[in-house]
Amino acid sequence: MGNVFVIVISAAILAWLWWKADRPVAALLTAAYLLRLLVLYADTYHFLGIPFSGSDTEDFHAATLAFLSSDGPIKTNYTYILALFYRVFGDWGRFMAQYFNVLLSFGAVVLLYWAMGVAGVSHRIRLFGVSLLSFMPATVCLSGVLLREAWVQFFVMLSVAAFVYWYVKAKLWTVPVCLSAAVAAILMHEGCIGVMAVFVVGFLVCRTWKTVGTRTYLSTAVLVAVFLLPLLLFPELFLIKFTHAAANGNSLDVVPVVAGSTYLLWMQKLGVGVRLLLSPLRMFYLLFSPLPFNWRGLTDVAVFCIDSVIYIVLTVMMFLRPLLGKTLQLKRFMIYIVLLVTFVFSIGTSNAGTAVRHRAKFFPALVLAATLSLKHRPEKQKTIDLEDTKEQ
Repeated sequence: MGNVFVIVISAAILAWLWWKADRPVAALLTAAYLLRLLVLYADTYHFLGIPFSGSDTEDFHAATLAFLSSDGPIKTNYTYILALFYRVFGDWGRFMAQYFNVLLSFGAVVLLYWAMGVAGVSHRIRLFGVSLLSFMPATVCLSGVLLREAWVQFFVMLSVAAFVYWYVKAKLWTVPVCLSAAVAAILMHEGCIGVMAVFVVGFLVCRTWKTVGTRTYLSTAVLVAVFLLPLLLFPELFLIKFTHAAANGNSLDVVPVVAGSTYLLWMQKLGVGVRLLLSPLRMFYLLFSPLPFNWRGLTDVAVFCIDSVIYIVLTVMMFLRPLLGKTLQLKRFMIYIVLLVTFVFSIGTSNAGTAVRHRAKFFPALVLAATLSLKHRPEKQKTIDLEDTKEQ
């Protein structure tokens, strides 16, 4: 049943791509989709070893089975999602849950391409940005396994794309879409609260009543308040890790000391205030580890070369490349997202492997921020009909 479902959906997706997009874009997105599908089948039938498909995936699987049999406590909100798939699809539940991750990961690629088009990024640079997300090894490997990274990446990217559309088009309906997507990301990982925080501020300061009118501005403010109020009144539903740590005075850093790829363990003995002062160092490690002076072997070297180096290059591009005059404020908020989410995730991370997984969650936002810094060269080419760029 599962294979038939995948074949039918895949045929529909590929037919849509080749109908809507020009050949270079369609070929690129087709390759991105098929590569993620390969990860799904490789992990399911074990004909290739997939990084990140190990104890964590099996823990989620075991927790879901225990939850369904009322034989164990729920592990995370992701267990509810998995339980739904297991109930609906029976023996194919795990396979379909992983295929859903494939669709989410691929959806993030399409949304990135669309958002860059709305922001006025040239066709050539859009292909460059989408290529990075399409073939980034960590993102691809995390796309078809039983982890929540694909979910978080998709909803972070959906939130970013909706904000970009609001910034360019000033459409009121994008406000609830953006904030709903941010809440969906937070439900899977509290570290995405940074995305929500940036957009709450962005909706209130990027366009004032002088630019959009008093009525539209007040409507936007009311929508923001509607989504912000539950977070303030019921933080335990969304930020359980942070509220638990604050209540008990515990550190959020829960990586065991025996882990082989740990870093900055000496910080765990410092006070909260000192650790906050040193947070830029933690952010640096989260974005770029495993760093050369912490390499343990060829695996770390490979991860650095095909993952960390790309983050280094994009971060430099994000801050140093020329700015697009019309999107200067938009780019600033993309940078704020990257910095704030990096800060939040870095608080509880002291492990290179975990860092690779966490930063993949907001990698599309980093790509968008970097591509907004590249020179704009208008080009008259057929592009995928997902974006409305004719008004630009």
